Amino acid sequence: MEQIIDWIVGIIGQWGYLGIVIMMFLESSCFPFPSEVVMIPAGYLSSPAYLTSAGYIAGHEMNAWVAIFMGIIGSWLGALFNYYLALA
Repeated sequence: MEQIIDWIVGIIGQWGYLGIVIMMFLESSCFPFPSEVVMIPAGYLSSPAYLTSAGYIAGHEMNAWVAIFMGIIGSWLGALFNYYLALA
C-alpha cells in the first residue's frame, strides 16, 4: 500500500497540476478511479511542510487553491466527455 501511495504522490509531484486534471478526468469518465486517490496527495503536496520519501522536509510544491481548481476542471472535463459520448 505504501508503494502505491508513493507512486501516486510521485506522479502528482512530477506532472503537477496536469496530473491532477488527467487523474480527475479519469475519475469522472467511465474508468473506475476514486478521486480521493488524487486529491489527498495533492493536498499533501500543497501543505506547508511535508516529509518526502527521502526523509527530508519540503514544502509548498503546489498551491492548494489551484490544485482544487484543477480537480474541478478535470472532473468537469470527464463529465463532459461522458455527456458527448452518450450523445453519439
